[in-house]
Amino acid sequence: MTTETRVRAEHLGPEVRRPLVLDAALEVWIEHGYAGTTMARIAKAANVSKPVLYACYAHKDEALRALMAREEERLVGAAQEALPDSIDLDDVGEVMRTAYEAFFRATLEHPASWRVVFDAPHVNDPVITTKVNVARALITGQLTALLAHHLDSTDRSMPERTVRLYAQNLIALAESNAATLLQNPGEWDPAELAQSVTDLVLTSWL
Repeated sequence: MTTETRVRAEHLGPEVRRPLVLDAALEVWIEHGYAGTTMARIAKAANVSKPVLYACYAHKDEALRALMAREEERLVGAAQEALPDSIDLDDVGEVMRTAYEAFFRATLEHPASWRVVFDAPHVNDPVITTKVNVARALITGQLTALLAHHLDSTDRSMPERTVRLYAQNLIALAESNAATLLQNPGEWDPAELAQSVTDLVLTSWL
């Protein structure tokens, strides 16, 4: 976002201005964290006056909840696209590797969004926590269904709670290794990391 664009934001209506404000809020969150994000800092980053900012969002929590909702929608979409519609029973490892690689590439494409999501469990805001939990439950449900289909077809049916546990751990692996990508830039290529995680899963679980 350029300074010139933000200068013009002063003269826009709230509906048009809100995305620009959220872009600024994202920058502030990344630099200062949730606790250090203030309306004053958001206004400065957006290059708007406080009255203009408050016309968009009444307070910090409202602004950051809107930011979280936007980034979550972007990332849930990326995660869902990484999941196949069905598992190829002839090569479940390749399907898993492809899904992990897509997920890791999405992480590198939206690093700021992921940092916000990784921070969310530590924010202590019930609204934000609920949004994260709902999104995770959606992905867990999709993955649980795919795993159950695979296990049933290989005569290894398991109780639903066990399959869900597998799904939750697969998601945890994706998230923890996505964090590794962000914390150690250049150490791993997404394809290489996806292969390593897949090998671990196939050896240990499937």
